[in-house]
Amino acid sequence: MSTEIAVVGSGDIDFRFLETRFAGPAGARDAFERLNADIVGIVHPDVQEVQANPGDWGIDAYVGDLGKEGEVHIWQSKYFIDGFAKTQQGDVRDSYTSAQKAARENGYKIASWTLCVPCELDGPMLTWWEGWKTRTSKADTLTVSLETAGRLRRRLQAWAAADVRNHYFSPLFSLPPTAADLEEPRGLEELVDNTKYDDTLFVRQMDEAGLPETFAAREAFFNAEILEREVTDKGIQPEISALSTWRVRVSSTWSTAFNTACQMSTDRRFPQLYGEVLGSIETSHAQEAASLRAHVLHGVGLLHQAVDNGRAGWVRDWRDVAKVHRARIPNSASSPNNEDGIEENREQPG
Repeated sequence: MSTEIAVVGSGDIDFRFLETRFAGPAGARDAFERLNADIVGIVHPDVQEVQANPGDWGIDAYVGDLGKEGEVHIWQSKYFIDGFAKTQQGDVRDSYTSAQKAARENGYKIASWTLCVPCELDGPMLTWWEGWKTRTSKADTLTVSLETAGRLRRRLQAWAAADVRNHYFSPLFSLPPTAADLEEPRGLEELVDNTKYDDTLFVRQMDEAGLPETFAAREAFFNAEILEREVTDKGIQPEISALSTWRVRVSSTWSTAFNTACQMSTDRRFPQLYGEVLGSIETSHAQEAASLRAHVLHGVGLLHQAVDNGRAGWVRDWRDVAKVHRARIPNSASSPNNEDGIEENREQPG
């Protein structure tokens, strides 16, 4: 049994070490459930865990409201430390069925269901997972996700996860922190003026999608501009590259969700698109945020920047919305001559 472990500044995380630290497979199974709840809690401090008494409603951790007409995001942990095969397929289906049964009986709706496993899937199992995920998400109108050992490891390597990482994987002694560990993270700034960005395209796109509450989006946009300015002013090439990479990841996250929404509905509006994209950034972009000592909400702001630059939107005809906006407000982020909605050279905020 491997006992390689993680300390501050280290990238080695072996989930089998949980069996050494927590007294065998049974203790490791419970620890793995708590670990995943703590990983979720890095982004969602309001995460709740469910005690199995007698059952756990198919929920190990959740964010949301379990009351009638409430909506929840669920994380289900399975300690498949020896791999994923046909037996594990049945366990996954049973857990998901239990979660949906509890939701129907108690009147709440599952918005997303995420499976967390401390292993990787081989080709045949990945094929099965993708097929099951697609069928399930379409039939029940929700987002289904998979967090494997690699994805969980990358989350734990983020600066914000240092306390969680050390709690579960540190030995009785640890190495001194590195200079990078001691460097202060970038915080988030409050946006005082709630009328700021009234004439922006990203706010207009939200209006078109029927998303009336825009202040959090404005605040995320505001913080993304601060991040962009700091990175540009410092001129450190690794940070400039990291910011560019994060922008590409944000655009890819939106594009994937938008194409899926178009395939699943012929409507102009996609009620779940906005929440799915923001949720994906908040749960899947920890590594990008860590590379800039930033918060994942900076990534949400980068998404709104992409929308403001005419590169994304929240309704099927978002390109038409951008054209009308540019005609009405010529000095918006995208030039009125940019008829295809392609981003031109963006002037850095100053």
